[in-house]
Amino acid sequence: MLFPNHSLRCFTITAVTALVFLHGAIGSHAAYSVAEFGPALKVEKVPGIDACQAVAVVGDRLYATGRGTFSVLDISRAADPKILGELSGLGNTRQIFVRDGIAYVSARQDGLWLIDLSDDAKPTIISHYDTVEMATGIWVSGSVAYIATRCYGVEIVDVSDPQKPRHLSTLKTGEAQSCWARDGFLYIGDWAPKKLLVADVRNPLEPKIVGEGLLDGYGDGGCLRGNTCFAATGHHSRALKEEDREGKGHGLEIFDVSDPTNPAKISGVKFPPSYHISNDMWTARVAGDHCVVADTWNGLFVVNIATLESPKIVAHAILPTPSGRDAPDPVGDIALGDGVIYAAGIFSGLYVVPAPGMAQPVVAEPDQALPIPPSTAISDEDADFLTYRPEGQVRSVSVVGDIAWAACGVAGIQAIRLGEDSLEPLSVTVPDEGEVFHVSVSGDRLYAAESAGGLGIYQIGPKLDLTEIGRLRLPGRNVKQVVCPPPGRFALLHCGSAQTLIADVSDPAKPEIVLQDSQVGLFYGDQLVPEMLGGKYLVAHWHRSGPAWYDVSGPKPTLFGNSPDERRYSWTDGACALGDRLLITKRGRLQLLEPGEMRDVGQLPSVGIEGNYLIGRPSTDGKRLALARRHEQQVQVLDITNWEKPVVTEDYHFSGHPGACGFWQDRLVVPAGYQGLLLEKPKP
Repeated sequence: MLFPNHSLRCFTITAVTALVFLHGAIGSHAAYSVAEFGPALKVEKVPGIDACQAVAVVGDRLYATGRGTFSVLDISRAADPKILGELSGLGNTRQIFVRDGIAYVSARQDGLWLIDLSDDAKPTIISHYDTVEMATGIWVSGSVAYIATRCYGVEIVDVSDPQKPRHLSTLKTGEAQSCWARDGFLYIGDWAPKKLLVADVRNPLEPKIVGEGLLDGYGDGGCLRGNTCFAATGHHSRALKEEDREGKGHGLEIFDVSDPTNPAKISGVKFPPSYHISNDMWTARVAGDHCVVADTWNGLFVVNIATLESPKIVAHAILPTPSGRDAPDPVGDIALGDGVIYAAGIFSGLYVVPAPGMAQPVVAEPDQALPIPPSTAISDEDADFLTYRPEGQVRSVSVVGDIAWAACGVAGIQAIRLGEDSLEPLSVTVPDEGEVFHVSVSGDRLYAAESAGGLGIYQIGPKLDLTEIGRLRLPGRNVKQVVCPPPGRFALLHCGSAQTLIADVSDPAKPEIVLQDSQVGLFYGDQLVPEMLGGKYLVAHWHRSGPAWYDVSGPKPTLFGNSPDERRYSWTDGACALGDRLLITKRGRLQLLEPGEMRDVGQLPSVGIEGNYLIGRPSTDGKRLALARRHEQQVQVLDITNWEKPVVTEDYHFSGHPGACGFWQDRLVVPAGYQGLLLEKPKP
């Protein structure tokens, strides 16, 4: 089941109840009832730490991260943290897990970082892992890392060799936001489905959901102690009436998980109603008789859990209002120290919240580390496809003649000859920095989106060797996709999670940014259309505001506008060129738009297939249409020779995550992530 409407939460702030902030619109904290939420705790800023998203405590060290900077602090004096060392350039950092001298830092679209903590003054990068989607939650048990990647589920990675993390499998869920594990069972905060999921991961190659508990709010972070699971929730409750549901899902829910297949709810407490679809995450930490919950815009709450059946909120804290903002800083995460709570202020920095008698360090419980089965090789045998599997993740492909140019993550840019019954690698180019996310070929030049390495521009040699002739570096903005259709003057780039750039590459030695655009919505991959339409438009498909038409016919590119629709677009939609028109997927159907279309898309003709909700990133050779559903590990193929009556001809399922497909001699070419590059076998 898909939950497209809930994936918009990262961009706008909307209040749907009169009590979005019980501390008042101007930042007063007095409106919190002491009888209901306990007294307000004092909050003290830690100097030297800017925006902070996540924190973790191990012994007398505190680790903090926010906006790409990772900090190590001495907390031998718990109430007076001192910075010892820092590391920057990690991208959109979200969560931290520390184990055996290594910090595992999730960084959303920037993947997972492994950091060596042996020198407090100089934390250093051990390795970087290219996750299948936005690395949000992180937990490590034994030699296995579990990465919550939202709508893609949980990615399971072998970290026994920290220098070379290795993909093992993916567990599909509704929308995995956070996860935590012990003794071969994984607990998952399933966001929009409002569930606590339990998975058996004793064989990390074959994870499976074995239990679930219904939450009265959106699922996110939590923790275990003994046979008890503490789950933090937010946004909306399960109540039937809208007035009882909207914004009233915030709270702490306590489950008995002595039988992991049947989580049984024991009790819970509710926090103030609130709904903000920006910086909305929540988590729980337990030590002694108290559970501390970070509830972002609501602040943090201390819950006495001495009697599990009747928990009681005994204190709360709200962070100061940052300069230039009209609301207190959201609490992104919390960690517990000796008599203090460390709170991550998403906009303003790190805080110490003195809580004597309520806060104490979390005592780690024994975790039976389970071995990874020795048989980890994925077979290349496939009834429908020929397979070429490089070391990295094949994220995109550009087919030119008999050559497939593949973006292979850490394995670089590879040229593979497509044959009747073979895939033959011919050349490999590995950049010095970053992974290769996407490639675009225009004439004898290749443009590569190389994440932290920026945009690489290469001359294609006679033997398919690549010579770098230009590079556009964008510090702090990792390039994830590029298209540069003929005549090759302008390249359209996607950076980070929600930004497009257009670069003038007419002089490849001196590429120059000439347009920047940010709109409402995330980019989930393959959102740029490879072709130019109408002889003048480059197109980016924003997952909420739809196709954006960039006019590159003049001396400088301009945003012509977005194809409007009263009903917003979904993150599962996409666009490609069909002739000189734009083919889009929208609300389970297909539509064709004229270049620069400014009529309401909802009023334009569409085609569909009864009983089949058509979604995914489209690509076509004019006769066949491939819809790549990367999050569902599926590609659906349609015959569109009769546009008015499309027919499904194939429905392929993969162990990898397929991106937008290519075509070669009527055969499908699939960039299938860690499954490799796939070439459809000829049909009988």
